[in-house]
Amino acid sequence: MSKSNGVDPIQLRQLRAMAENLCTQANHHRENHNYLVAYGLYGRALSIAQKIPTSEHDENALVARIRTDQQAVCEMLRSEESGRKTTPWEKVQKVGR
Repeated sequence: MSKSNGVDPIQLRQLRAMAENLCTQANHHRENHNYLVAYGLYGRALSIAQKIPTSEHDENALVARIRTDQQAVCEMLRSEESGRKTTPWEKVQKVGR
């Protein structure tokens, strides 16, 4: 197996698969209104997706999509927080780290 640019193609596929699987899980939790778990899963997916090397001029579409989804969940959490006091914003910040 050849390594292009010093990166193992199998490892790249594994990283992409892990990030995609975490996104799928996050989407499932998001659909079930479990926004804290979804936010955390998107955060983990993002950290993995950012390890996938891309060229300088080629933005990683997976990273962009995860960021968009994570931001949407964040907005849902904020709107929930303003509606009731049982979901403090500090919990979201801890989960996202």
